[in-house]
Amino acid sequence: MRFLKRLFSKKRNRDREAEAFEATDELFSEEQETDLHKIGHYVLDHCEQIIESARELGEEKKEYEIVTSYLKDIEFLADLPEEQKAPIREVTENILKLNMERDQYLNMSKKISDSQYVMLEQMEEEIPDVVRRMRENETYQATIKHDMACLEGEKMQWTLLRSELMHEKYILRIASYIVFSAFFLLMILLFVLQAGFSIDITWGWIVLAALATGGGFFIFVRYQNDVLGISRAELNANHAISLLNKTKIKYVNITNAVDYACEKYHVKNARDLEYQWEQYVEETKRKERYMRTNDDLNYYNGKLLRLLEEYRLYDAKAWVDQPLALVNPGEMSEMKHNLLVRRQKLRARIQYNAKVVETERAQIDRLMALHPEYEDEIRGIIRSVDKLSVGEI
Repeated sequence: MRFLKRLFSKKRNRDREAEAFEATDELFSEEQETDLHKIGHYVLDHCEQIIESARELGEEKKEYEIVTSYLKDIEFLADLPEEQKAPIREVTENILKLNMERDQYLNMSKKISDSQYVMLEQMEEEIPDVVRRMRENETYQATIKHDMACLEGEKMQWTLLRSELMHEKYILRIASYIVFSAFFLLMILLFVLQAGFSIDITWGWIVLAALATGGGFFIFVRYQNDVLGISRAELNANHAISLLNKTKIKYVNITNAVDYACEKYHVKNARDLEYQWEQYVEETKRKERYMRTNDDLNYYNGKLLRLLEEYRLYDAKAWVDQPLALVNPGEMSEMKHNLLVRRQKLRARIQYNAKVVETERAQIDRLMALHPEYEDEIRGIIRSVDKLSVGEI
């Protein structure tokens, strides 16, 4: 529209409107030229309003026709005989059921992440064997750990026994010194009694000899037993330590294998991997059902579209996107109500813009009636505006 306002600028000298105004310079006085300039601007303003209102009027009429066509479709479908509604209702109910199943899948929370699903999908063939090996490795790991605990206890047992025997050996050594010292002192006492007091100490010697022999034999036997026990305890402890070291190596190896598998498959243990595998299998089944649902949905959507196209509706495809209205009278009534409200608003806007066009045209006619001497120029402006606005309306 700014181009229209440059219609009367002094720089226009290449179009027919400029030539017309150059001609009027020769026919009108300065006051008349000023009046014509103002009238031209008034006419342009009214023409702009007419063009804008006419454009809106055309768009609103198209929209009005579309809404009316949809209303006719609704009335036609509502008035169909029951025998013609039955196949449409059957197909529509299948579509609604399939839509519900698809929505349930889309709204279902996933129990494994997308990255975990992709990883399991890439290793789908090997995962069952991996789960089995991980379970066996974890069982073997637990067994080795139990063996380590038993060997650690056995090593501790032999170590403690050796310590006890070493202590007992030390006590026996002290006891042997005490017994020998007591035997020596009693011998001196018996000699003193026999030499100084002429006492018969035969039985004393017998008793002393018996005690010394018995005590010495007991200490000797226990001491030898302790020596053998210490040797046996050291041997068994060393054997337990050797087995424990070997078992520790096995435990480290199997633990590394288990940890590597857990790191590789991003799980905590075999049970975790098995759980994720079960969820993967279930998710795969759900996806397959979802794909089958989509295929069935496409089939029934196409079938519904073919059924509706037989009645030459304005827009049969629109009902594929809102099948509920075909089986639910309440939904159909709400759609009809919304369309009636839209059409009523469109009618009011059409009447308003038509009134604007009529009023603006009347204003231009009034200007021509008030200034008949400029009628040709005004009509020339209107024709110029019509030519410039053909592509815009």
